[in-house]
Amino acid sequence: QGSRFVRALMLSSQDVLAKHPVNAARVARGDIPATMIWLFWGSGTPPVMPAFKLHHGLNAVMTSAVDLLNGLAQMAQIDVLDIPGVTDGLDNDYAAQAAGALKSLGDHDLVVVHVEAPDEAGHSGSVEDKVEAIQRIDRDVIGQILSRGNEELRVLIMPDHPTPVIKRTHTAEPVPFLLWGNGFTGNGAHRLTEAEAGGTGLFIEPGHEIIHNLIS
Repeated sequence: QGSRFVRALMLSSQDVLAKHPVNAARVARGDIPATMIWLFWGSGTPPVMPAFKLHHGLNAVMTSAVDLLNGLAQMAQIDVLDIPGVTDGLDNDYAAQAAGALKSLGDHDLVVVHVEAPDEAGHSGSVEDKVEAIQRIDRDVIGQILSRGNEELRVLIMPDHPTPVIKRTHTAEPVPFLLWGNGFTGNGAHRLTEAEAGGTGLFIEPGHEIIHNLIS
């Protein structure tokens, strides 16, 4: 009952804010209007992020169906691809997303390909959907990129966080990763799984430092 009240309050705020004089003044100034109250996240101002190119010396672009990630990309002055058919569910056009990423390498140095479907399957608690999403990423995204890339291509494959089906929420365990391409050699692992990765003894802390392994 409480959640229905909160949701109704959030939705009804759209009509109020659409007619509010403060928003009318913001639009007249060319500013973005406030369109809805959101009670689950705290308010605040956007953090200042250094430009990715300034920090790493590379022109980067991202493809994702998640507004949050696209917003983070824009804050870091990373271009955002608009690829028809890219969604946050199992109906995502995986092949089109990979093809768009490969095409963007013509005028970018680095492409971030984010696929949301496994995370959504984890939240819904569906083992079948999660397996299908991972298989399609393997075949239609990773397979296409590796088969069509050139000898200079370097690839980092990893989830951004775990979303175990049994818990249906994000958890903080380390995630497996795979680096492939020019300059990388094998370490004895044969499968990209949590158990196989844990057995290698390779652990990168803090996690964001892995970008240096990819681009250095």
